[in-house]
Amino acid sequence: MKSSGKSWRLLLTLETEAAPKLLMSPIFIFLVAVTVFPTIYAVITSLQYYFLSEPYNKHFSGLANYRFMLTDARFWGSLKTTLLFMAASICFEMIAGVILALLMSRKFFGSGLAKTLFLLPTITTPVVVGLIWVMMFDPQFGIINYLLDQLGFAPQAWLSGTHSAIWAVIGVDVWEWTPYVALVVLAGLQSLPDEPYEAATVDGATNLQKFWHLTLPLIKPYLVIAFVFRFMDLFRWFDTIYVMTKGGPGTATETLNMFGYLTGFNFMNVGYAASIGITMLFMITFVSKFVINLSRKG
Repeated sequence: MKSSGKSWRLLLTLETEAAPKLLMSPIFIFLVAVTVFPTIYAVITSLQYYFLSEPYNKHFSGLANYRFMLTDARFWGSLKTTLLFMAASICFEMIAGVILALLMSRKFFGSGLAKTLFLLPTITTPVVVGLIWVMMFDPQFGIINYLLDQLGFAPQAWLSGTHSAIWAVIGVDVWEWTPYVALVVLAGLQSLPDEPYEAATVDGATNLQKFWHLTLPLIKPYLVIAFVFRFMDLFRWFDTIYVMTKGGPGTATETLNMFGYLTGFNFMNVGYAASIGITMLFMITFVSKFVINLSRKG
């Protein structure tokens, strides 16, 4: 009895070898509940014929949803839009982020306040960002067309044009998330040692040579982090697009994430929507792993 009471006392006071496992178990259970279980359920659903309009006709269909995906022109169109959106956004954000990080790394009067204000777009709720830019892009009362008119240019229907809508959405994403890339790169710049730059100065290297041969290689891990995070976020970006265009006009801004949402909740095809989600998960995992491994080899 005494040994049993002592064991319980040690267990309750977390003075046992199992204490770390006991402390980590709530987090583990939470992660399983919100990640592993939904993923497994999505995989199972993607292998079923499942329409919300026919709840009693749900049955196993194997890879039928994935086979249909390979022949679905709308899926390939959404993938093409997603790739264009991601390529343009990441290129602009990485280039502008590095430039802004170099500017913010310099000390000047009010630099702390400038950095704080610069991060406001990133910490603003994406839905609010979408609403703000919808008003700014308004054909009649938006400030964008007002400025164009003052400069002598014709007003544009930014969110109603087939070609202009995607670039308007890309511009909003670049405006919102370039500060994030700049913040990550700035952290890398502030951790760089001074000795290589002093040696390069003695050897007569120019500022451009220092940037190309020293700064870029040294901040490469931070660039990889910014790229991977932005890639994953852009692939599943939904809320701002939904507020601004809902994937329109037509399918001009319909990314894979938007297409999956419309398939599941507008067309009621839950099985096909789940297969789109699993395909997106595979793409994100594969590309992210490939980039990380490539950076390590480099």
